[in-house]
Amino acid sequence: MEIRGQDVLLPISAVSAFPRPHWLQGRVLGSLHEPVYRSHNLRVAYEDACKITAREQELAGLDILCDGAQYYEWEAPGFQLEPIFHFIPENLGGFVPSGPPGEGAKYRPFYQAAVRGKITWERPIFESVVMTMQNATTRPFKIAFLGPAQQSVIVRDEYYGDQIAVARDLAIALNQELKYLVSMGLEAVQLIDVLPPYSTDMWQIEMQNILFDGVDAIKFWHVCYGSVDGQRDIFDNHAASMMPLFKESPADVIHLEFTNKGFDEIEAFRDFPTDKVLGVGVVDAKNLQVESVEEIEARIRRGLEVVPPDRLLVAPDCGLGYFSRTVAYAKLRNMGQAAQNLRASL
Repeated sequence: MEIRGQDVLLPISAVSAFPRPHWLQGRVLGSLHEPVYRSHNLRVAYEDACKITAREQELAGLDILCDGAQYYEWEAPGFQLEPIFHFIPENLGGFVPSGPPGEGAKYRPFYQAAVRGKITWERPIFESVVMTMQNATTRPFKIAFLGPAQQSVIVRDEYYGDQIAVARDLAIALNQELKYLVSMGLEAVQLIDVLPPYSTDMWQIEMQNILFDGVDAIKFWHVCYGSVDGQRDIFDNHAASMMPLFKESPADVIHLEFTNKGFDEIEAFRDFPTDKVLGVGVVDAKNLQVESVEEIEARIRRGLEVVPPDRLLVAPDCGLGYFSRTVAYAKLRNMGQAAQNLRASL
């Protein structure tokens, strides 16, 4: 994989989330009609938390860092649902910050943002995140976000009368956002997506093409099998049925959970597209036990059975935000050491 003009064998990255320090609590960033930061004290605490997150990733030897989603309320139960439902819609035009409860017991506590006008990009959403990480590290890093196809499923459309039209304008708005972030110097972006295991309709790829059009950055696509409070939503195997999506996607890197699923789907990836990098989850994001370096090395070798080392990215199954800082960073360091050991033997 090429990073800053150099070919890297077994590149290493995290997915998105790390646990917050105990002194950073609450929602950091404002919505569309609020200041960018909700208070100066929160801004200082957030910037300090990102410096810790960046430093831990550097110590682990990661090639592409992430911001750790330190602006999300990881300490709150079910935290992941709140930003998934609200963070991006509340920063775009056309939405109102109210709507009906989510569908089903799991989602009922979180309202569905309602679309009541044309969806538009009004101001940068992740500008403060990029600026903060640029001050925290000199290494390349990525910003992660929920994608337009996924977002269109979990909002209440009261304007378009067409889910694909909702997704299309979300994609156009987020494309403007990504181009702006790249103009600031952002080098990688990561689409987070839960939809493909449920639907393999090809209109999702149309949305990705709009989303990534003209975005000069490394493009990641993380297909999530669910991890809210450490719980998986997808138990059966869908990799083979998703392969046509992977082949048509404009993403450079496609990453999935492997370890918690026991590498059940590994054989399907013998048909993985040869023009893309496969991100293999080699650290369990749903198990408190810290894996040994040797265990992780063995998992990386499983991935090398289906793709060569220049097209295999080493990563955890999903974000590590649910763990204590001790456990999360121990997992990260062992993963980095395992990848570096294997590099030396290649």
